[in-house]
Amino acid sequence: MAPATPGPSDGRVMVDGHPVVAGTTIGEWGKTTDGKLYSFTYKAGEAKPAVPATPSVYISDVSFHGAGASTYFQWVTSQACSGSFGSQKLQTQMWRSSWSGPRGYNNWHGTGLTSRSFIDYGWSTDCNDGGGTYTYYPVMQGYASGIGWGPKTRSDNELRKGCGTRSPNP
Repeated sequence: MAPATPGPSDGRVMVDGHPVVAGTTIGEWGKTTDGKLYSFTYKAGEAKPAVPATPSVYISDVSFHGAGASTYFQWVTSQACSGSFGSQKLQTQMWRSSWSGPRGYNNWHGTGLTSRSFIDYGWSTDCNDGGGTYTYYPVMQGYASGIGWGPKTRSDNELRKGCGTRSPNP
């Protein structure tokens, strides 16, 4: 007797020839014919994205402005997506040095989801002037539906300032 073919009656669907419970998150990654790496996720039972999305992120150098109690860090982040990405957003945070590794200087801040293919935002965080001296640099992380969160990317530069361990406006 041959095994039963999985189908809608038992809550499973076929994904690339394998029975999978409907709604399970499926991750795929690989290389396109032109050599570009891709990865994406989708739910079993839903249409697989026809074209992998290709997000690209950018974070500017961080700059320092003001004097005394009116000092702050400033930077820009952007993300461009091509292909079948659905929606995208990004988040950013200022990090600082620590004897035990990098620490967040402020909270993560992010954008809302948008279906636009390009998003670009300027950010700033206040300096707790007169605090201890540390090395500061911003990081960002992009998100595209169908792919998920990308890696954390940091600015190329860092600044050594006396802004303490935590921003006055996290």
